[in-house]
Amino acid sequence: MSTVALHQKYRPQTIAELVGQPYIKTALTNAVKYLQIAPAYLFTGSRGTGKTSTARIFAKSLNCLNTKKPTDQPCGICQSCRSIETSNSLDVSEIDAASNNGVDDARALIERSTLAPVAGRYRIFILDECHCLTGNAFNALLKCIEEPPPHVVFILCTTELHKVLPTIVSRCQVFNFRTLSIQAIVQHLGIVADAESISIDEEALTAIARLSDGGLRDALQLLGQVSLLDEDITANHVMEIAGGVTETELMSILQAISTNNTFNLLQVARVLIDSGKTPKLILSNLLQTYRDLLIIKSAPKEQSLLTGCVSYAQLKVLANHWNFETLNLSLAELQKAENYLRYTVNAAVWLEVCLLNLIPSLLPVSASKTVTAKPVDDKGHDGKLLPAVAANTANLAQIWQQVMDTAKPSNQKLLAHANLVKLQDEKAILEVTPAYLNKFESSKEAIAKMLQRATQSQQPMTVLIKTANKSSNGRVKA
Repeated sequence: MSTVALHQKYRPQTIAELVGQPYIKTALTNAVKYLQIAPAYLFTGSRGTGKTSTARIFAKSLNCLNTKKPTDQPCGICQSCRSIETSNSLDVSEIDAASNNGVDDARALIERSTLAPVAGRYRIFILDECHCLTGNAFNALLKCIEEPPPHVVFILCTTELHKVLPTIVSRCQVFNFRTLSIQAIVQHLGIVADAESISIDEEALTAIARLSDGGLRDALQLLGQVSLLDEDITANHVMEIAGGVTETELMSILQAISTNNTFNLLQVARVLIDSGKTPKLILSNLLQTYRDLLIIKSAPKEQSLLTGCVSYAQLKVLANHWNFETLNLSLAELQKAENYLRYTVNAAVWLEVCLLNLIPSLLPVSASKTVTAKPVDDKGHDGKLLPAVAANTANLAQIWQQVMDTAKPSNQKLLAHANLVKLQDEKAILEVTPAYLNKFESSKEAIAKMLQRATQSQQPMTVLIKTANKSSNGRVKA
């Protein structure tokens, strides 16, 4: 005997049972209650959000035989309700527009719309994936959709609203089915898991909800899949069966990074690659985790904003190892690596390089703790050096490069005509080409703020500008 899939078994049977669509639920309930039935409806939204299910429920509400008029609580047991549920109704036609998309199919549909209903009150046409209809088919339906016979209702369903002709959209009442929130999906999955006696913890339900991208059908499919493991289901089980990176694997990477353990880091990366996890998937999960760490660092109590698979407790412990700037620079490194992966022919090597670049000691100077000797100013006195700045040409060049990287593209061309030649106390000296002297003079305050961010200085900075000769490659000589 075949088993009914969870998404079919727990398909909503009334408008009130719709999950995560409160406004649509209210609007359709009132439409039925006050008999304000439009000639055509257009249901649009992402996959698995309830468009086709709502179309069937609405058809049952209009044609339920156990009431004298349309009802928002169809009985589900009369001949009309049962035939609609099994797609065998003579009055409700479910048409797959992907395979019946020509102008001849549209003409046949128009001819059928003139026939009176057999048993119910309305003849209802549900066009699933209606964006697949050709332009000519859409145009053929225009008049019929705008002014159908009094007993006809059209319900068009689509995941790609932009492909539907504007003239069709304007003739329909449009209902946008939004993707479901994590909380709504977790709540519904918990109800289904209890009903099916599936042993699964809260973190695993949250992991399923995040992997489903707001689609309840996808979430129920994955829940049915993990239920076959026949054991207490955890978030790691969910990630493994979905082909993702587990919390344990991500924690191994992050612990190796936080302890500067290069060997363990490369070993974990190699094990993940060998187990079939793609570099893009690993970087994507790391990007989510670092983003969560950044949120915990800036807003420790906002657990609802977390999106990765690493638990709040684990993240809170990890967040103590790094400061805000380090996490921010790590995110920038991950973003760069993601761009490189699109074009590289050796993705595994790029992954290893990226992971090594996340080690705090290899990040840009503003994120690492540097101990340096005190510089001597022009008058022979010792000056107090900023916390994260080393007074040598290499570090000054690195700081200036960081300022350029964080600037807007329109400003980077201007900053390329300068070099940072001195940084002492809260005073910075720039050498610029003579032609750009006036522009740099007018931008001193903005440059001072960028330098302050790059050096993590708590005090306002002063920028002094002086001219220098231009080198052959267009950059200023340091």
